[in-house]
Amino acid sequence: MYRNRNKVVYVINSLNPGGAEMGLELLLDNGLFYDTDLHIICLSRSHSDLEDRIFKKNKRGVIFLNDTPVNNKKLLQYAFQLHKQILKVKPSVVITSLSQSVLAIRIIKAFHRFQHITFEHNTQFKNRSAWHLLKLTDHLSDKFWCDSIAMQKALLARAPGVKNLIVPLFYVNDMAPVKQDYVAREPFKLMAVGRLMAQKNYPLLIQIVRALHERGLEIALDIFGEGELASKLRAETQARGLTDVVTFRGFVRDWQSEANHYDAYILMSDFEGLSIATLEAMSVGLPCIVKPVGELENYISDRNNGLKVLTLEDAVNAIYELINDAELRNFLGNNAKSYVAAHYSENSFQALIEQAKRTLE
Repeated sequence: MYRNRNKVVYVINSLNPGGAEMGLELLLDNGLFYDTDLHIICLSRSHSDLEDRIFKKNKRGVIFLNDTPVNNKKLLQYAFQLHKQILKVKPSVVITSLSQSVLAIRIIKAFHRFQHITFEHNTQFKNRSAWHLLKLTDHLSDKFWCDSIAMQKALLARAPGVKNLIVPLFYVNDMAPVKQDYVAREPFKLMAVGRLMAQKNYPLLIQIVRALHERGLEIALDIFGEGELASKLRAETQARGLTDVVTFRGFVRDWQSEANHYDAYILMSDFEGLSIATLEAMSVGLPCIVKPVGELENYISDRNNGLKVLTLEDAVNAIYELINDAELRNFLGNNAKSYVAAHYSENSFQALIEQAKRTLE
């Protein structure tokens, strides 16, 4: 069944829904690994719906090394466990996604003969030690995949001259209902999408909503996502008296189907890679208010297809302006939709997937 197919191992930290993890499902669905004998290995089990879906979609399922959260202190343990799996599979290609998986494979690469492809997703690192370790060991990877132009620039700044290819993790979903009505009602409904983690800067977002609320504006914020900061953020919302204003929706796989009922999308992350959620919001025609980090700096054109903000005050003023300017809401939403349709079409995506397939041969 697998005899004549190229053996590929794909190592990822876990399948807890995020850009890199959901991107793997997108690549599976679009045939990147169709002609390969694919083995997916996770450092940790997440017990998510995404994990179940990928397990069913891949003929060999998924191998899980641990049932506890990924821990940097276990890097050598992961490396040893991966060493044993690589000995069994004997792959010709190993793809690694996210820093712990990358470093664990690089530790054992000298003991094996395979082409190593590092899939880059992070333009910045909260843990600078990880960045330095990656820079120190980048020579051990044969090729690099980057999920965006910003990621490609960050990679080449860290490792000049390395072989790289852009492998996108997004294209326009024509099935999602687009926004037609830009009439602002009360409350003005904001949405935020992403894992509840430090880099997303949700405490600042809660402060922004509070500032608007204190101005007497009718405002509502729905946050779509789960994560380690969920309890802390709920407690902060309660402490600020915003439980009737801020709603935590949890992880909603098909949140795009609801996006057209919101007035605007907001993202105040300290750092991002591609920010698939922002592109998805743009694709349905939502006006987007974003902090210009990562690839957002490249595809958000201020006051053309979105609003760029840096501070709490910037964000408050941007939302206030949107509430009071129907023409601006319409202009930004329609331009956002047109931009994503032009630059992230399914045809463009498939052309880049075909290039990526050739790197697996």
